[in-house]
Amino acid sequence: MNKFMNDIKQKLLKKETWKKFASKLKQNILKYDLIVIGLFLLLSFILYLINIRFRLWFIITVVVILGVAFIIGFIQWALRQSTIMKLVSIFTAAFFTMFCLLFSKYIVMIFQFLPEHVTNLDGKKYVAVVKSFKNVDVSYYNYYGPLLMGTKEKVHGNFGNGGYDPFENPDTPNSVKYTYYDNKGNVINEKTVDFAKDKNGKIVDKDEHESYDDTEFKEEDYYVLPEDLESIYEKKFGKEIIRVSITGYVLAQRMGVSVLKSTDGGKTFDYVTDEDIIVSREAKAKFLNKKQGFVISTGNIWLDGHSNDVYITNDGGKTFTPAKFNYTHEGIQFITVEKLPYLKNNTLHLKCSMYASKSDGTGYEDIPLDFISTDDGLTWNLSE
Repeated sequence: MNKFMNDIKQKLLKKETWKKFASKLKQNILKYDLIVIGLFLLLSFILYLINIRFRLWFIITVVVILGVAFIIGFIQWALRQSTIMKLVSIFTAAFFTMFCLLFSKYIVMIFQFLPEHVTNLDGKKYVAVVKSFKNVDVSYYNYYGPLLMGTKEKVHGNFGNGGYDPFENPDTPNSVKYTYYDNKGNVINEKTVDFAKDKNGKIVDKDEHESYDDTEFKEEDYYVLPEDLESIYEKKFGKEIIRVSITGYVLAQRMGVSVLKSTDGGKTFDYVTDEDIIVSREAKAKFLNKKQGFVISTGNIWLDGHSNDVYITNDGGKTFTPAKFNYTHEGIQFITVEKLPYLKNNTLHLKCSMYASKSDGTGYEDIPLDFISTDDGLTWNLSE
């Protein structure tokens, strides 16, 4: 076996071997070009199965080289054919070449809208693909060297409106929202980074805080776990899991709830709340980040203040404080929560509605109300 391998090695090292191969290559450019194209596609497919692909610059380079070789090889092959076949082949090759030249600028424009950068985010190296048109979005993929990258988006960065490249113009954005995904594409964390700038627009400081956007409240924002776990809400923030659990029932339709936290992926949970809060069995909960969360008792807010309807915590669930609503309306006893609290442009919002008579007196209708809070959810006022 060793002798066989040594013979192959010696043959490969001989100049005559390479001369013969070069001679065959010159005579059959099209044949070897098609073989390389097939091998490249096969290798790309195999890499894709393990969630790896070639970098964009390498793909463009290979396509250009193989494309030029294909045209040359096709012309070489055509010149060996009959006169009519030569004319048809040469015309076809010329048409294909002119087509590529005419549309090359549009192809280049497409790639200009998808520039790639190797960058570091949170101490890890990524390949960042910038999609910049009306909105500036950046997809971050795992970095596997100068030729390879991952196929699954690990982080998504939303830099807002515009048509700039945040890596070539780092002073342009005022903030960026990052969304982190696991290997299955599930959102595991979100954070917003605000940039502080000097008078010349140069970034001098950054403020990071975890946040969630103003998506409509859906059932997946909270879920009822099996009864033995007695929980109404659970959310994962990185490696931490926050759970709002039922600690006991009070009278017929009320219950006590408390916050539990896990730092080992859900294997064990520890109580966080100092004193349980009493809410209805219809209660819903939502945490915007590790510190700030809400528990809404019935979904209705009574304007006379006779009950605590919205609880807010800003210390991760250790303590809860009833929220205050500065709003009254003649003849209206309560308003209904339509969407759980959310952050929009770094301001807390709470969408509600009230069932009141129409202005023309022809009947009743649901009137939308948008409340905002500037003191971390403790006090709410109607948005102007």
